[in-house]
Amino acid sequence: MALRSLPRLERLDLAVVDLPERHPAASASRSVPVYGYLIDHPDGPIVVDTGVGLGNAFIDEAYRPQRTGLEQALAAVRVDLRDIVAVVNSHLHFDHCGQNEVLYGGHASFYVQRAEIETVEADPFYTVTEWALMPSAQRRVVDGDEVVAEGITVLATPGHTVGHQSVLIEAGEERMIIGAQAVWNTIEFENEEASEANVDPVDDLREAAVESIRRLKAFDPRVVHFSHCPPHHRTG
Repeated sequence: MALRSLPRLERLDLAVVDLPERHPAASASRSVPVYGYLIDHPDGPIVVDTGVGLGNAFIDEAYRPQRTGLEQALAAVRVDLRDIVAVVNSHLHFDHCGQNEVLYGGHASFYVQRAEIETVEADPFYTVTEWALMPSAQRRVVDGDEVVAEGITVLATPGHTVGHQSVLIEAGEERMIIGAQAVWNTIEFENEEASEANVDPVDDLREAAVESIRRLKAFDPRVVHFSHCPPHHRTG
């Protein structure tokens, strides 16, 4: 049965990080928020991205994260960590999968694109591997789009990374999207741009990034939520 109304969606304020001076966006602001999201679905709560983890000396020195624990962030929106049924990792950079491990060994399933898993396995410098690679028994490897629950669909949106994915939430004619890091800021979304702040210029992903932005906009969502900036609301 299709959802009759859109489920409650809550932003999780999981961290603030300081960008290194070499980061293309550092000139605009060194301090950047890291957001995850909670979808309060009738079949059980779903988390999109889990923020920055603990105990990695390089991340602590380079980014100086100010973290909020996932359990604490969920409690603030009246959800128990033990009730989480699924996690969607938009991608596996350290600031999007860092607290996955607090759900390892439980019943939550982790949805991630195959291309993202393959990148982690091939490149030891891509992310913090122990944060990113969830147990195989809990891993749900996705190739493209996939329905996670009624009204909840993972959308392949390559650009920021080759395996980046977003989440479409729909009920009837109403749609919301968690675009995650499909863009660095809302201006890029409005102008359909792939900036150096969000897409490595040496990668052949800029065209894919723009196509992903256009794909998300084509759903005509009433709001699109992102990982590091305020949401984009439909006008008119």
